[in-house]
Amino acid sequence: MPGAGERLVAVVADGRLLSAATALLIMLGCAREMPPPGARPDEVPPSIVRIRPAPESIVVDFDGALEIRFSEPVRIPNGLAREMFVTPMETYEAQTGFSDLRLRPEDGWRDSVAYCFTIPTDGINDLLRNGMEEPVEFCFSTGGEIPDTRVEGEVIDALTAQPLEEARVIFWAGPDSIPYGAISDSTGRFATRGLPPGEYQAFGFVDRNRNMIPDRVLELYDSASVAASPETPVELRFVLVAPDTTPPVLARALVVGSETVQLEFDDHLLNPQPDEPAIVIRDSGTNETLEIVASLIGSADEVTFPLDSAALADSGAAAGAAAVADSATVGDSVALEAPSPDSAAAAASDSVAGEAPVLPSRFITVRLAAAVDSGTYRVSVTGVVNLRRLTGGGDTSFVAEAEPASADSAAVADTTGAASDPAAAPPDTAGAPPDTVGAPPDTARRRV
Repeated sequence: MPGAGERLVAVVADGRLLSAATALLIMLGCAREMPPPGARPDEVPPSIVRIRPAPESIVVDFDGALEIRFSEPVRIPNGLAREMFVTPMETYEAQTGFSDLRLRPEDGWRDSVAYCFTIPTDGINDLLRNGMEEPVEFCFSTGGEIPDTRVEGEVIDALTAQPLEEARVIFWAGPDSIPYGAISDSTGRFATRGLPPGEYQAFGFVDRNRNMIPDRVLELYDSASVAASPETPVELRFVLVAPDTTPPVLARALVVGSETVQLEFDDHLLNPQPDEPAIVIRDSGTNETLEIVASLIGSADEVTFPLDSAALADSGAAAGAAAVADSATVGDSVALEAPSPDSAAAAASDSVAGEAPVLPSRFITVRLAAAVDSGTYRVSVTGVVNLRRLTGGGDTSFVAEAEPASADSAAVADTTGAASDPAAAPPDTAGAPPDTVGAPPDTARRRV
C-alpha cells in the first residue's frame, strides 16, 4: 500500500493500480467530444436567425437593446460596434454572449430616428472559424417612417487611384444635426440608407485617430455636397488627399535630353491642370527666351508628347510598308497586306481602353523647339495647381553641359570615310597571295 506522503490516487482497472496522472488522462479522454469516425467537419457558416426590434419596424419610445441572435455559438471580436456600418453615427455599447450580440447607444436611442445597421462578414466566425458569407442590412425606427433614401459611392487614394478599405464617410446637415455615416468595403464601395431627405455636407476620410470625425490637419480627406431624396439615388466619389495649406513651389530643374527639361515641385500637381501653367526659360548669359513646344504633367520617362507618338506611328507605318515590299519581291510567295487605317484605329482604341489611370505627379516635362546649348538657364513657373487646388510656382536655375562625342561615334565616322573613298583598296587585296601563283611542288612531281 502507498504511504500517505506519496499522495497517490488509486483507481482499480483490470486489477491494477493507476497513478493520479494516468487516471486524469482517462477521464479527460472520456469527456472530450469528438466527431464520429468518418464524419465531415462542420463547414456551415453562422447566420442571423433573429433580430429584435424586427427589421423595418417602428418602435416608439424604445429603451432596450438591439438583440441579434446567431444560428450557433460565434466569436465576436472586440470593437465590432466600431466596424459596423451604423447610421446615425453613435458610440455604441456592445454585449456579447455565446450566440448573440446586444447593442445600444451610450446616450440612449433618439426619438423619431431611423437606425440602419450592416453586420459585416469579417470578424464574426463560429468555433471552427467559418465566417459569415454575406453582410446583413436592416433598419428600424423609433418613430416615423424609415426614409427610402440611399447614397452610394466609392473612396479612392488620389496618389494611386486604388480603392481604400475601411474609410469613413460621414454626412452632416448642420452644426446641431445628427451625423450619419458609412464605411467602405474591400473594393472601396460604401452605401448608406435612411438619411432624412435634405442637403448634406459629406466627408470621406481615413479615421487614423479613430474618433469618427474628419481631422483636416492630420487625415486624408475629401468633401462633397449631396442632396438626399427618395426619388433620386445618389452616387458619390471621394478622392482622398493629404492635408496641405501651402501652394506648390518649384524645387529644381534638370536637363534630361537635348531638347527636354524636367521641372520638379514640392507637391503633387493636378493632372491635367485646370489651366496651362506659364513656363519661361531664359539663357542667363544672353537673356534669350527659349521656345517651348509643349509641356506635360509627369516625369520625362513616363510622358509621351504628341510629336513623339506621331513619329512612332510614322516609323511603324514605314516599317510595315517595307516589310510588305520585301514580301512582294519573294518569288511565288504571297505578299502580306498592309494594315488598313480602320484596323489601326481599332488597335489604338483598344490600347487606350487598357491604359492605366492618369495619376498626379510632382513633375512637369518641357519639350523645347531646339537643343539646349551649354550654359546656365533661368526657369520661372506660375499658375501650377496642387491636389488641394492651391496655386503656386517659383523660379530656379539649371546648368546645361555639352555632351562629349563618344569613341564609338568617332570610329563610325572613320569607317564611313574610308568606305566612301573608292580609290583606297585594302593592301591585302592588291594582288594574289604568293602561294597561289603555281601548284605546290609536291603536286608538280606527282604529275611528272
